Amino acid sequence: MKLQHIAFWTNDIGRAIRFYQQHFQGKVLFSHTDGDFSCTFISICNSVRLELMHKPGLPEEQLGDRVGYSHLSLDVGSRTEVDRLTDYFLTQGVPLEKCKVQYDDGYYESSVFDPDGNIIELAFVDEAVNPNAQQI
Repeated sequence: MKLQHIAFWTNDIGRAIRFYQQHFQGKVLFSHTDGDFSCTFISICNSVRLELMHKPGLPEEQLGDRVGYSHLSLDVGSRTEVDRLTDYFLTQGVPLEKCKVQYDDGYYESSVFDPDGNIIELAFVDEAVNPNAQQI
């Protein structure tokens, strides 16, 4: 079994698509409409598929901790790349949720908010500190 995609609700599919295209090399795969429901599948980072979904009347979500979805974590390959991407997002005015944090389990991370408040984590795991983190 493998992950097929991760789905996010949005009140503005166009805005969400532009965000993922601009910042994560997003490529639109296809779109679908059924009545008042619409969605677009987009591939980011050449490996992750997102389904961006919309229907009228969705309530705005509050940022922060809540039961359920927490964040999408992307392994960016190195500590240097976490730093580079964090600095990039800062120059682009994308709000950060977390900035260059080192944890004792080997994870080094920053996180950004997408336009709908979803948290996208930019992560590197030092396998010398945590050899089990990369095993799947």
